[in-house]
Amino acid sequence: MRRIVFFILSALFASVVSAQNVREELKQNMFKAGSNYYAYPDPQTKLTPAPKGMKPFYISTYARHGSRFLIKGREYEQPYQLMLRASKQGKLSEMGEKVLKQLELLREEARDRYGELTPLGAAQHRRIAQRMYNNFPEVFQGNAIIDARSTVVIRCIISMENALVQLTRNNPNLVIRSDASEHDMYYMNLQDSALYKKRLSKQTVDTYKVFCDNHAIHQQAMGRLFNDSAYAHDSVDTYVLNQQIFKIASSVQGTEQRYHFNLFDIYTIDELYSNWLQYNAYWYLCFGNSPYNGGTQPFTQRNLLRKIIEDADAAINSPRNGATLRFGHETIVLPLVCLIGLNGFDRQFYDLEELDVSGWLNFDVFPMAANIQFIFYRKDPKDKDVLFKIMLNEQEAKLPIPTDCAPYYHWTDFREIYLKKLNDYKE
Repeated sequence: MRRIVFFILSALFASVVSAQNVREELKQNMFKAGSNYYAYPDPQTKLTPAPKGMKPFYISTYARHGSRFLIKGREYEQPYQLMLRASKQGKLSEMGEKVLKQLELLREEARDRYGELTPLGAAQHRRIAQRMYNNFPEVFQGNAIIDARSTVVIRCIISMENALVQLTRNNPNLVIRSDASEHDMYYMNLQDSALYKKRLSKQTVDTYKVFCDNHAIHQQAMGRLFNDSAYAHDSVDTYVLNQQIFKIASSVQGTEQRYHFNLFDIYTIDELYSNWLQYNAYWYLCFGNSPYNGGTQPFTQRNLLRKIIEDADAAINSPRNGATLRFGHETIVLPLVCLIGLNGFDRQFYDLEELDVSGWLNFDVFPMAANIQFIFYRKDPKDKDVLFKIMLNEQEAKLPIPTDCAPYYHWTDFREIYLKKLNDYKE
């Protein structure tokens, strides 16, 4: 009995410590609370040397576009107009008037650029490409072949072009093929209607609502923006307003306004944490290995994973060095990470309170310009024992498969295990 009580107390203590750790992360870098709006952090990467005699010859990637504006104009317009009406009636607090001015500045910067890449978003991909070139120069030597593909969305296309321009600055002799076509959308951005219909099951929605209610902070946070509590209660849907303002606040870090103000300042650290918890749970339920909708959502990326394997096989059978670069969206990056089981993101949780406790943290996966890089190594073109490592946002990552040379893995092992996983899945 004592052992059981000790185990329970230890688990509770671990949960509290882990939650405190996420809060501490937000204290150190509050912008992580922005989830998929978190601006890509230039990593300080220390790479593990390759096994003796092995050299990189091929890179295969899938990357998210860089920082962007919000996708729809109404996402700026609706909270701005609500706050403007309140201001005209004298109902805003001093903080509320300050927020109104900031919303106006963001609204003007984004006008007619909804969903488009920001200047920072373009720079993110130039810097990532440069580090890739610096880290693995052998891949880009001579007349290396670079096959680049983008989804048909303009922010992805421009992200791709910025990366390619940066690579060309280093080596003008690169043989570059780039494309953005509906022809490739079956794997670059598969819209699986059958799986999507299962995504928001009744159990998923009910579970999420209870979780959000347990972590609600909208009344106190939004209440600070008004000087009349009765007005805020009767005339404002503070739940909706918090969602709208928090999304805009999350996006500031990707815009030029980041030099002038930070909308996250209206929240306490605990409120940032609670808002992030709700978004983290949403992304897990919709894209992770959630039991509430069958645990199959990661298989939306089955075509992409199969294409990555096919392209790698072709590169291995070629004497040429080069890279396959793909540019798309976080709604692809996250389920692909979960499908592969990278860094344990394939874990299944029945209790949403365990997500952050167990390290299922969305900002670790899909900041703006998030990227997955497969780096392939061999001794020479005749070498059949090809090794590779996988990097998530330029950090060496772990796969749930055996290896005798971590963080490197044998390609034949990966190929066998994951093709079986794909073949066993029944659509």
